[in-house]
Amino acid sequence: MANCHNLFLDFNRRIQLSEEKRITLIEARDSLRTRISSSFFGITKKDNFNHKLDFQSQGSFVMDTIIQPKDDDFDLDDGIYLIGSLNKKDRPSVKQYHKWVIESIGQFSGVEKIEEKTSCIRVKYKNLSGKDAGFHIDLPCYYTDNIECPDLGCLENEWTLSNPVEFIEWFEKKTESGFKKAFLYESLSFKNEYKSWLSDIRKKDVQLRRIVRYLKAWGDELRGEMPPGIVMTILAGENYCPNERDDLSLRDTLTSIKSWLHGNGFKCPRPTEPKGQDLFENYSDTRKKYFSDRLDSFINRAKQAINNQNQKEACLLWKQSLGNRFPCSLAIDEIEGAKQYIGPAVIKSDDSRSAK
Repeated sequence: MANCHNLFLDFNRRIQLSEEKRITLIEARDSLRTRISSSFFGITKKDNFNHKLDFQSQGSFVMDTIIQPKDDDFDLDDGIYLIGSLNKKDRPSVKQYHKWVIESIGQFSGVEKIEEKTSCIRVKYKNLSGKDAGFHIDLPCYYTDNIECPDLGCLENEWTLSNPVEFIEWFEKKTESGFKKAFLYESLSFKNEYKSWLSDIRKKDVQLRRIVRYLKAWGDELRGEMPPGIVMTILAGENYCPNERDDLSLRDTLTSIKSWLHGNGFKCPRPTEPKGQDLFENYSDTRKKYFSDRLDSFINRAKQAINNQNQKEACLLWKQSLGNRFPCSLAIDEIEGAKQYIGPAVIKSDDSRSAK
């Protein structure tokens, strides 16, 4: 069997967001927070709003499952929380809330455009390096009297209970990373602990995080009708099969995902509020079949790659699913065992758990 574990570790390094781009996202996020905080209540004062604003980064940036897309359009999600005690019928409409946020941001250098999406405001920044795309910050807008139970504003159905911090906690329990909700809910009190945790998870980079990135890179390669990152994260979290080798773990996780989907009527239930919501609910039968067929193809190539004794040939099979960034230039073109691939650098895995 061809062992491509080290090739996967090199691939992981290639698709991870660079430190430079992480800093770019943080600086853009903080600039938007300042602009919104300084302008929002000046814009809404005519409505006698007795509220406060808060912000929380969420999603893949916090969980460090973020990848660098092949077209360079990387992003960060930063929730805006309007904290007050109005019931749903007395609150401003989501459309109005979005309008206030957009006015608060205004136009400034470096921004390509500001878009209103169904459940967020998207601020698109101009490209940094002459490539086809730049980056963007998504600003989902919440209303709550308790930051642990926020309602997400959505143009389609107004206010829906949704807690992104609970999702982070769900995933981090899977990784056994030691995450605490207080890191975000009480950010000032736990500033040093949160900073240490972020540094620690990036240094350890456990296997489940890498598996999520591989699935996202697969989706990024195919685009179109492929599921978004949150679905890939749930599928990996619910079906993760640890192994000393990333190639074997990925194959087994993909196989488990297929069995899980076919066993539950091809549904992807959200594990946190709105708990049980099927994220495939609005997928047409055609789109479900497309994903199922792509999953079958990925599994078949994974099995063929692992059964192939030539690492170069195996690598080319993985590359068909994961794209040109998969490092076949580093693979050894000979029968497994004749020479062990070492690569430019050995990246150690800290995931020591045994296989299921």
